[in-house]
Amino acid sequence: MPAYLHWTRKGIKRTDLALELDPTEKGMLSYTLGQAMCQVFAEHLLSVRFLMHVSRYADAYGLTFPPGQSRADFFGPRYSGTWVVAEAKGRSGRLDKETRQAMEAQKRTVKTVSGQVPEISYASAVDFPSRGGTMRLTAIDPEEAEPGAVDLHVNLDQFALAYYTPFLDAFAHQQPQLLGDYVVAGFESVRVTLGLLAPVLQRIERAVYLEDTSGLYGDVTRLLDRHTTRFTRETATLYTDGTLFAADWNHRPDLLPRERPQPDAEQTRRLHEFYQVVDRQDDPSSEESLREEDWYGRDLTQATGDLPGIFPPADVAD
Repeated sequence: MPAYLHWTRKGIKRTDLALELDPTEKGMLSYTLGQAMCQVFAEHLLSVRFLMHVSRYADAYGLTFPPGQSRADFFGPRYSGTWVVAEAKGRSGRLDKETRQAMEAQKRTVKTVSGQVPEISYASAVDFPSRGGTMRLTAIDPEEAEPGAVDLHVNLDQFALAYYTPFLDAFAHQQPQLLGDYVVAGFESVRVTLGLLAPVLQRIERAVYLEDTSGLYGDVTRLLDRHTTRFTRETATLYTDGTLFAADWNHRPDLLPRERPQPDAEQTRRLHEFYQVVDRQDDPSSEESLREEDWYGRDLTQATGDLPGIFPPADVAD
């Protein structure tokens, strides 16, 4: 992303490289930004902890939609228990009048979720009003539903499993390690580290292992509510759904992993301490060490080597 975007005091701007992309490439970048900012908007302004793509749930549990029927991109529950439905758009230039009018005239494509009318259904669009200007997000909440709006029959326990399944898949392809209170895996080819709060992963894996999702959503939300995460500039890698994402896209590609600086024992200890976010006063049982059998036969070790965006340690541990 640093190749295409840079952050300024006024906001996010495109780099010269991004401005010179061909129309197809610009469209792909705009689409990606539209999807990402739609989710940022939901989390930070609408208090949505879990926002999932409709197709992920539909594919996992066989939901079907009428042929040709448009549908929203994302849906998820708010902390209050009500539902939010969202559609994301992206524009490489200015959001024109016709598109904005179409968004305002757009009808709600989801009538109910689990029998509840969504509290908020919005369409959001990312655009760049001027060539060298900052990115802008416009969100509009249509008032009426389409005549063919669909009812989403959603089971919250199945929703939780579908939401976290990509992390199970990631850990199946890359040996995970323990980092503080997180289980993480580094992917060298894309210089990305993915992680999930260990107690949440344990509960998800138990549901899969026992083939029983009963109570899963409630257990996961209670686990998350019992944990305290330090949300500051330095901990921007940690999210309210218990996930971790870090990237190092400024590394030297000429260096092999073994040639990169490695953290010493003290730096490693401080990094593990930094990623300890479990509230042990509220949850005394969390003081117990994680046992190998908790991970169904996998041997998890303490992270010590190269984890993109985390190891070698940066100033966050100072």
